[in-house]
Amino acid sequence: MPPRKKLPASAPKTSKSKPKANPKSSISEPAQPLSTASLPLRAHESAYHYALLLNDSTACDALLSWFGRVEETRSMPWRKKWIDPKSYEGKEKELGSILARRAYEVWVSEVMLQQTRVSTVIPYFNTWISKWPTVQDLAQANHDEVLSVWKGLGYYSRATRLHEGAQVVVGKSSSSVCPIPSSAIELQEFPGIGKYTAGAISSIAFGEAEPVLDGNVARVLSRQLGLYADVKDKKTSDLLWEVADQLIKCVSKYPEIKNSIIPGQWNQALMELGSTICTPRPKCDECPIQNTCRVYSEAQTLSDMAQPLTIPDIEDACNLCDAVDIEDIIAARGEDEDDDKPKSAKKRKIATKQPNNKISHYFAIGTPSAGSGDETKDEEAADDLRVDGTRKRKASAPTTQSKSISAYCSLYPKKVAKKKAAEEACVVCLVELRPSKGSSKWLIEQRPAKGLLASLWQFPQSTIPVPKDTPKDRKTSAQAFVADLDAGNIDLSKARYVASFEPLVHVFTHLKLTMNVHHYALKIDKADDVDLTISGTPPRKWVSTESMDHETLSTGMRKCWDLVVKSI
Repeated sequence: MPPRKKLPASAPKTSKSKPKANPKSSISEPAQPLSTASLPLRAHESAYHYALLLNDSTACDALLSWFGRVEETRSMPWRKKWIDPKSYEGKEKELGSILARRAYEVWVSEVMLQQTRVSTVIPYFNTWISKWPTVQDLAQANHDEVLSVWKGLGYYSRATRLHEGAQVVVGKSSSSVCPIPSSAIELQEFPGIGKYTAGAISSIAFGEAEPVLDGNVARVLSRQLGLYADVKDKKTSDLLWEVADQLIKCVSKYPEIKNSIIPGQWNQALMELGSTICTPRPKCDECPIQNTCRVYSEAQTLSDMAQPLTIPDIEDACNLCDAVDIEDIIAARGEDEDDDKPKSAKKRKIATKQPNNKISHYFAIGTPSAGSGDETKDEEAADDLRVDGTRKRKASAPTTQSKSISAYCSLYPKKVAKKKAAEEACVVCLVELRPSKGSSKWLIEQRPAKGLLASLWQFPQSTIPVPKDTPKDRKTSAQAFVADLDAGNIDLSKARYVASFEPLVHVFTHLKLTMNVHHYALKIDKADDVDLTISGTPPRKWVSTESMDHETLSTGMRKCWDLVVKSI
């Protein structure tokens, strides 16, 4: 086992005495230690959810030490040594330049990691940083080139917001030293930087005691607190943000110590723990903070179901948790008198959550409303170990008890059924100009700067009813759509139908799209007479067959293009 990583001399060492907790809390510390919630009803009061880590500096040290070892063995290009400002006394300009670059790298990595696996992100991150090593370089970049480098990473609005954010940062900066502010509040004023990303930049790059809460951290904290609730519910999310803030200020000894290596290490440790150990199906035997985990303690009591139930007074009962299905608890216990082998836990019941919005008009030309500006990393990526090929330590075979504990802990946090993907259909029209001499040209148009697939280029398309009509109906719709297209000085009403293809189904996060692809062609005498760029809404242009590979088309559009190319 690698030795414990030594922290810089300037880093505060956690005290063996009781840490100071943030006094501002909606959950007060209980007057005396509370016993584990009684199973199977889990009767408890709200004070049960007080974070035990706040009173256990040994456990906090254990988590930091664990991450120190992980950090040494799992190298990632955005994980770098913390920059201690005290080492640059009298070198403010040099310090500012280094801090700005470090903050920028953290910013880029966190945006790329939203909804994307680490193994996928690493090559994109390296390419991005080599092309635009500073926020000033990115601010000056051409947006089409930004989208081109992002091509294949998905969720293209992230690239747009990152580019816009860089431009605003550079444009608004009044500092000649570091254009990126260290304050999480100030960082949230820039496009694409929400509360989570701001906390990550502030803590990791600048060492400020600011919390983070992504899907992985939310899962860790819900288990630490014994909180059975939907972590995406506002009331629950607010509580978890509050606890995350208490913990980082406690372990960092804020406000006595304003900045140090600890905040960044602590936040990364929680994220890494949720990504590798405290996964949806957790490896509790390997967890460095199992002693402060309420859910782990409850799981250990499953072997003693005969314990008496203590029902609190109604005014003291917890109003934060939902009821855990007793059948789930029994299934997690995995006992069968007629079989020495534990039963596998039954399939989780998932509560249905009513949709709070509807994704529609994928092909609308108008500008959709912008999102929140900050996405969370995918908490369901259980096998996302944030590694770059390093071999994992072979774990010992799980025992019956450890399986039961893992099964019970996997019930937390409460799962809510994902909203069923909306279904939409469209006609996608690939219009070809065939000059008497030279290469064919194809008409493409640019999507709005906001919303799904923001600013990407696509073939002209139009929404149609979800496929209940006939192929003849779809062909008629496509013909009428093409005839009305604004193609500059080219009249497409005379375009000839060439072919149609089997519908393509492309699934987005919240949208199942059926694309009906149609190929049209129009012969012209001279290619030089064509206006290659067509102004208007949306912008359109004619692109040669050879140049199409360099255009920033979405994955779905590439599939449409491949269909047509193979047929000609």
